Amino acid sequence: MPARPAVFLVAGLAALAAACAAQSQRPAAARADQERCGGEPIFAAGGDRATLWLRNSSEYRAASETVYRAAEAALAKGLADSAWTAEPVQSGDLSALPPAVVMDIDETVLDNSEPQVLMLREGICFDEFPGAWDDWVAKHRAPAVPGAVEFVRAARAMTDPSGRPVRVVFVTNRECAPRAGSDAACPQKENTLANLAALGLPTLAEDVLVKGERPDWDSEKLPRRREIAGRYRIVLNIGDDLADFLPGMRRATISERDRARCAQDAYWGRRWFMLPNPLYGSWLVALGPSLDAALAAAPQVMPGCPPP
Repeated sequence: MPARPAVFLVAGLAALAAACAAQSQRPAAARADQERCGGEPIFAAGGDRATLWLRNSSEYRAASETVYRAAEAALAKGLADSAWTAEPVQSGDLSALPPAVVMDIDETVLDNSEPQVLMLREGICFDEFPGAWDDWVAKHRAPAVPGAVEFVRAARAMTDPSGRPVRVVFVTNRECAPRAGSDAACPQKENTLANLAALGLPTLAEDVLVKGERPDWDSEKLPRRREIAGRYRIVLNIGDDLADFLPGMRRATISERDRARCAQDAYWGRRWFMLPNPLYGSWLVALGPSLDAALAAAPQVMPGCPPP
């Protein structure tokens, strides 16, 4: 027994030495990657800690499951009220429409931290990202975001007061694009359906709306939500990016984004539910090209929303 502390000390010192060695090697590796990428940072530069948090922290799992449990409770409440909608373009008497939940896919239902690790470790350049991403999508093996599968199953089992079941419709910016060796018009959609099915969530093709599937379905999701709103009462919207809920967010400044968030304050946590995603998103684009400058700047988000 007395020898055990010494064993732990040796193991701890070994781990510390290994970590220090890795840190000393990282700047050289980063410089090599940057040179290979034409002097630009690698695609996933700066994402180390966020990736580790998503893949290893109990805090992330607790946060995600908390969001989904709150969403399930809100869905039950919204189903009972035929005037309830999570889509601002809908109004008036909606009782004739069956209920639906709109969900994003990546980092909302599917966890794509594995290719993030690959991009970090292999130093994937910006121009290499589309191919690396499509290779990952083709494998259709992404695990589920914590709480997502349970929520979708629970939602599909619910009905409105008229007995109509909830339809879960996925709106994703996975992009339809030709792929060598595939005759499919949209192999990315087929891969996504296969991934959902592998998680125990078989889904109709018409319930996955993919970017580029129609000419007007670009990265802005409002046209696809309008399409859904013509057929269903949208009871909830669930995503991981402000642009999953609000139009015009992909080119907005930080302060513009935050004003838009506050303008719809009544929706958050009631009809709209946001999953944490520190890896990527329109928030990162809004920071600008220099992370050093963003770190040096004062925060441009509001501490609280002004009263309506």
